[in-house]
Amino acid sequence: MRTLDLNSQHQLQYYQSILELPVARHLEYQCYAALQNGVGSTEEDAQRHEQLAARFDTRPGKEQQQFLSLSNAHYARHFAEVSYSPERLAFAVLVASIDGVPTMDISEEGLQRLLNQLTVCGLTPEHITQALASVQEAFGDELAVHFPARFDTDADEVTRASHLKRRVLALCDYLLSADPTALQTVEQMDNALLDMLEPAVFETGDPQNTLVLRRRAFGQLCSVLAENGVAAPEQLTLFQFQARVEHVMEKRKREVG
Repeated sequence: MRTLDLNSQHQLQYYQSILELPVARHLEYQCYAALQNGVGSTEEDAQRHEQLAARFDTRPGKEQQQFLSLSNAHYARHFAEVSYSPERLAFAVLVASIDGVPTMDISEEGLQRLLNQLTVCGLTPEHITQALASVQEAFGDELAVHFPARFDTDADEVTRASHLKRRVLALCDYLLSADPTALQTVEQMDNALLDMLEPAVFETGDPQNTLVLRRRAFGQLCSVLAENGVAAPEQLTLFQFQARVEHVMEKRKREVG
């Protein structure tokens, strides 16, 4: 648990360890973080999605990705207009207490009220940005340490770096030799990097909606754990939850094997 002094009169505590964080709060944190990363809430975010849509427009077969990028641009612009911030909500759900009083209501309405209270107490955007960067790193590191088989936090970055390296080398080859195969490699790496920018689905009513799938998966995992004798899995800490998921997975492997 981390303590944040808002001013001389007020302080809050927020979760920064999977050993303490309730898994139900982590689900809400993940959903708001996914919405912030996948959509955003500023005009700059909207323009970023529109630029990505323009890149997809130049690639055959990327019509759906272009549509999703434009859709996410629309949502980001709407969030900016109504001052809706998934980032602030992602932070709020991690707040455990204010001045020693536990925060219990993690509904969106409850979190908005909490944010209003915290703003009066001195919470700033800088507080939120710094805290979220810290907890994201802490959660990722702890999950990778305790459950390395399922939480490889560096895999995507390694793949992206490999694609970029191949692209740079191929471009150098082409500039030095005008070899057309090198130019083909550049195009292949551009496509691979673009594939890594696949826009997430946030369309209301879409069966592939990112938030719906995430909540459904959590509910299914809770059901599996309950069927295997875990009482009230939704009340566990994130560490306890993942440890029991791993135990059930290993048990199933032994049964199949």
